[in-house]
Amino acid sequence: MQHLLYAASMSCALVLVEAADGHAAEEDKHQLQGKWIVESFQYNGNPVDRLKDAIREFKDGKYSLTPKEGDPIDGIVMLDATQTPKTIDLDVNGRILRGIYELDGDTLKMSYNLTADERPTEFVSKPDSGAIVIVHRREK
Repeated sequence: MQHLLYAASMSCALVLVEAADGHAAEEDKHQLQGKWIVESFQYNGNPVDRLKDAIREFKDGKYSLTPKEGDPIDGIVMLDATQTPKTIDLDVNGRILRGIYELDGDTLKMSYNLTADERPTEFVSKPDSGAIVIVHRREK
């Protein structure tokens, strides 16, 4: 009987943890909604000035990145707020860019790698790394 009670209590604990994790992801998904202005965009440790002031918009599980000049990039966004750092996957025409993100008020940081399938572990873009680091601020 003791084992049954233990198993039942552990099942309830797992359900509560899953609910909390799901809540965190939904909260971040909600906070991402809207338009964000690219403050800085680095690739291989170098600034990419043509993407400064681009607009990234998140809406209903999708995103778009619209540079000041050129065509927008559209895709699907998937978040996992249970990981450390939190993870973000961007589906761009069937190619998945595995990244990390950090939300701090009206600031959004993202990092992903264009040349490897590995997910970054920090917000750093070094020469010849293929790493991208983007800092956004929420449009007001």
